[in-house]
Amino acid sequence: MLQTAPGEVGAVEFVPALPPRKVEAIKKLEMGRVIRVVLRFRERFWETISPAKSKTLSEMSFLLSHDEWFPTWWTRMPEKLHIITGWAPFRSAERLSGKSRDFVVERSLETLGQLLGLSVQNLARRLEAAYLHDWQTDPFSRGAYSYGKVRADGAQEELGRPVEDTLFFAGEASDVSGNNGTVHGAIASGRRAAAEIVQRVGSSKSVE
Repeated sequence: MLQTAPGEVGAVEFVPALPPRKVEAIKKLEMGRVIRVVLRFRERFWETISPAKSKTLSEMSFLLSHDEWFPTWWTRMPEKLHIITGWAPFRSAERLSGKSRDFVVERSLETLGQLLGLSVQNLARRLEAAYLHDWQTDPFSRGAYSYGKVRADGAQEELGRPVEDTLFFAGEASDVSGNNGTVHGAIASGRRAAAEIVQRVGSSKSVE
């Protein structure tokens, strides 16, 4: 959003403009593409699938593959819910982003069916609901997570630095604890910015 041109939906415009060092730091970061699909079934049907004679998939947590659409899947274990989540990163997300909901859900069922040895029709009959998250087409996110380009050392730190103790920045892209790109990093950066604000307010009262 900070890289979005003024006037576009979701753009943030600063008046006066941000310091040049801050603008350069923003330019050094990039947004990663991801599409997530959450499939809610009528029952945990995978509990009856037995890839080995003595075991079923009842304890399945992750399902990893080289599929070009949804290579990563996970359940809600240890919670035994009727939900499986599919994750389409990078190139997979580029192929899927902007496609219709039906197209994405169909691709997800095809992949899951191939991995579990079930037909799309079989899975579709068991499916209760599907939820799609296409972050890069959302004008208020424009991507799923941030990462640094080449020579981006220090960009997160500069992005998170306050401007004249008046303007404070938070968000996973400004995290310097090593957790940028994660929800954990977003929370950590929010706490950091809140502490900076409290410190600034405290200093102002002391001066008064």
